[in-house]
Amino acid sequence: MAEQSNIPHPHPADAAQGPSADRAGPSRPVDDLSCCPQFLNRTQDAIIVQDIEGHVEWMNPAAEAMFATSLDRVRGIKVMAHVLPDGARVDPAKVAAFRYDIHSAIFDRDHLARHKRATGETFWNLHSFTLLATPTGHKIAVTCRDVTGTVETEQDLRRAMARLQHAAHHDDLTGLANRKRLSQYLASDIVVRALAERRVGVLHLDLDKFKEINDTLGHAAGDAALLHVADLLRRFCGPQDLACRIGGDEFLLVCLGMATEEALLTRAELLLGATDDPLMWKNQAIRVGLSIGACLAQNNKENGETLIHHADQALYEAKTRGRSRVQLYTPALGQVQIAQNRMARELRLATTEKQLTVHLQPQLDLTRGHITGCETLLRWNHPRLGQLPPGAFFETARRAGVLADLDYQSMHLSLDALKRLHEAGFEDLTLSLNVSAEALTDVNYAGLLDWALQSRGLKPAQICVEITETTILQGGGRTIATAVDRLKRMGARVALDDFGTGYAGLAHISEIEVDEIKLDCSLTANIATDPRNRAIVRSIIELCRKLGTHVTAEGVETAEQLRLLRVARCPAIQGFVLAHPQPCDDMIAWLSANLPLPADFDKGPDTPRVTRLHPRA
Repeated sequence: MAEQSNIPHPHPADAAQGPSADRAGPSRPVDDLSCCPQFLNRTQDAIIVQDIEGHVEWMNPAAEAMFATSLDRVRGIKVMAHVLPDGARVDPAKVAAFRYDIHSAIFDRDHLARHKRATGETFWNLHSFTLLATPTGHKIAVTCRDVTGTVETEQDLRRAMARLQHAAHHDDLTGLANRKRLSQYLASDIVVRALAERRVGVLHLDLDKFKEINDTLGHAAGDAALLHVADLLRRFCGPQDLACRIGGDEFLLVCLGMATEEALLTRAELLLGATDDPLMWKNQAIRVGLSIGACLAQNNKENGETLIHHADQALYEAKTRGRSRVQLYTPALGQVQIAQNRMARELRLATTEKQLTVHLQPQLDLTRGHITGCETLLRWNHPRLGQLPPGAFFETARRAGVLADLDYQSMHLSLDALKRLHEAGFEDLTLSLNVSAEALTDVNYAGLLDWALQSRGLKPAQICVEITETTILQGGGRTIATAVDRLKRMGARVALDDFGTGYAGLAHISEIEVDEIKLDCSLTANIATDPRNRAIVRSIIELCRKLGTHVTAEGVETAEQLRLLRVARCPAIQGFVLAHPQPCDDMIAWLSANLPLPADFDKGPDTPRVTRLHPRA
């Protein structure tokens, strides 16, 4: 066996092994073999004939071509060990002792193996063994076919299928599991057992102020932040856990083996602490904050979806309490969420059952002493809880996805009120109405507003659309700027509401061209007691005067606040010092009773007192 060859073979384990008889001389020439008719020389399949001990006696030209050798080089030797690729050789002693077992199962099936030619090139060989009875004893015919192309194509298809399977179950950007993979995981035996044993915890993560990253640094920076969080999850993901991206900036970590709240909260705190180090992106430090809702299996009747729902409720509570924190789900918290869900259902009914109305609060021009307009404030006449202000149901409406519906209904109610004011003889009054990001970012909002005005015989110049800094952040700065531009081209005025409570008020004045800012009541409330607050208010008013931006101070409740705002040359005020918000009919009665205004409102900055106006709702 000094000479190397490449001939298909059975593995020694496939056949019985017995003593190898010494060969008395060379094998018979193929011409003497009745099992090798002449037509076998012309078949395209490679055929090799061996004796019962595996010595080659004959091979056809197709076999010589397949193995890049010749019959003269391999006749009379056992070559089963030489056809295997390097590193896969069998024990020479086993090869020497090999002998075909005529009752072996190798004759009953095809065999696929990776073999090599005499040149060293490897290929896939589909071969079979046939037992032949000849006058001189049993022979073995080995039929071979090179199926490398077929096998490699099949392997390529399997790899492609594996890639498609992976893509179907994983997020494109982060590579984490997606919702489909999550569903499979939750239904797996290991998770079902862990749930029954109450050893499952869920962490629901949400990036804090993710829109700010996208708006200020671009979507590439936002993607970098998402990848950063995905890497953190991988770091804290156990071997049987599952980390998922389930939404835009929402992630889940399902933790198996969690038996105590302390263990789950420790994992959450580690994740939260890992965000202390900023993400470096293009030489900029990005603070990636997280809010985390945590839920531990409480009983063996809970399933994975229930835990995820509870973790989502805890996450909402974490964000409500100030973000960048961990909130554990409790049954009490769940009861609060149940109440909010009930309110969400009732709120959907409110939009169709005429439970919504608007109240009006007048606005006073301090330079002329005239009432110039009113702001409309939405009210919900709840059948069970009574009249509710927006603050009682605003977030519920947002979560329920009906905030835009409320805005549109409020818009129509407000314009109806303005038309009634004009019909009552107050044609010079304008109207300020509030709008959320959900409605403002609707590309149809400006057109629908324009149509609503025209259908009532009103003009765009008679309204002012108020947006908050929160609206800008939630809607995306560029998107809101485009929406504001549509309104201004239509002829409407735009005000930045609640100025002083947001993150970058002055920046928003420069980025979004507004006609007016409304000082938040938190600024006016302390103007009489805090010198620093007075200085800030004066500076804002002066800056807006230079920019040509109108200012209205909200929440003015006392005569002293009004006096100081006059001193600061504030153009306009709105608040209880003038009148409370009231229904349209009451506002018409108030205007009829109080216009023209008492002289106290006309005398200028030295006016020491304010006369209460009536009726007061």
